[in-house]
Amino acid sequence: MIHRLKVQQMRASPAVFAAFVLIAATPACQAHEVTTEGVTVAHPWARATPGGVTNGVAYLEIREAEGTDDRLLSVSSPVAGRAELHTHIMDGDVMRMRRIDGVTLKPGGSVVLTPHGDHVMLMDLKQPLKEGDLVKLTLTFEKAGPVEVEATVEPIGATGPHGFDHQPGVEPASAEHKH
Repeated sequence: MIHRLKVQQMRASPAVFAAFVLIAATPACQAHEVTTEGVTVAHPWARATPGGVTNGVAYLEIREAEGTDDRLLSVSSPVAGRAELHTHIMDGDVMRMRRIDGVTLKPGGSVVLTPHGDHVMLMDLKQPLKEGDLVKLTLTFEKAGPVEVEATVEPIGATGPHGFDHQPGVEPASAEHKH
């Protein structure tokens, strides 16, 4: 719902007014945070992929409420043939990705899926991920059940969502390097 305001009543700059209109007109489904059953998924995003590439990647933060615990069991997306939870490990001098069976959430804690850390692999993409698009992800938790979010597709090589140079939830000094 967009609220109508008389411009002469606004004492804010045109930029503030424009931001207000944008926020008021943004549907709730495009929120940067979804909370259900004690689990909050924040800042989901994916990287754009060049044509011909069949795998993509998505990142996000998962926060668990105090007094509850849960486990992320799986991820799915209609844009991919399959989605898996992955991590990076050092194998001698080589960094390798490995599938993981889930992510445990501790009461009051936060787990951040980042470049060069745990992340969501989107495999067998049905089409390239294009900058500006939204990618639906369904995260299935042991206790909270399925949680649906929309990840914003950021530019190829992005290191964080929405113009950030890192994933929110991670201190910039410890933010991961680009792929």
